[in-house]
Amino acid sequence: MQIKKLIFASSYIGQAGICIILLSVLIAAASYVGKQNETYSFLNHFISELGEIGVSPLAHIFNGGLILGGLLTSFFMLGLAIHIGGSWGVGLGVIGLVTVISVTLVGVFPMNQLAIHIKVANTFFYGGLLVALAYGLYVICSHQPRLPKVTALTSGITMLAFAVFVWFLPPPLEDAQRISEILKNRPEIWALPILEWLVFLCVMGWIGSTASLMRITIKKVER
Repeated sequence: MQIKKLIFASSYIGQAGICIILLSVLIAAASYVGKQNETYSFLNHFISELGEIGVSPLAHIFNGGLILGGLLTSFFMLGLAIHIGGSWGVGLGVIGLVTVISVTLVGVFPMNQLAIHIKVANTFFYGGLLVALAYGLYVICSHQPRLPKVTALTSGITMLAFAVFVWFLPPPLEDAQRISEILKNRPEIWALPILEWLVFLCVMGWIGSTASLMRITIKKVER
């Protein structure tokens, strides 16, 4: 019974985590002043630029929000994996935790440390793609999934957002150099940051909705 209560509580903790991340992003974006004295634009600025120390005035709020929000969301991913149980739960738990912990590491290693920052960010993007695919497959293929069928739809949308973004990513060995060059003379409308924001919103929506759906499933089982 105690484990069930922790699993149930983890859904609220995960939603608190994404609220903290969203709030830290919005606060940092509102006060952002770039290297060319430009304000923040969702059309041509990466999310991680909000955490660049020495450039973003509230970088520490952004990075702290990612660290704390990532840790709270990790607790939810663990609770979700335990809720699912079995071999599916183990597999989903591993890839889910690795992916969400990478969010925390993005806050630990901001853009000032671009090489390692790109590695942990790419871990999130490729891991997120795998998580969305795996949860979609779980709901579709499992005989008695412990999440509603609609989770396959939200997972599919999130997977598609990740897939499109990853498709546009430059080759890993060229990431740091290529992105640094483009940032010096960024276009007014840039597909890659826009797609990154799409991924971000899909992930926030997926975590929030899946947490709610998990609570609904738990309540139904208890009746």
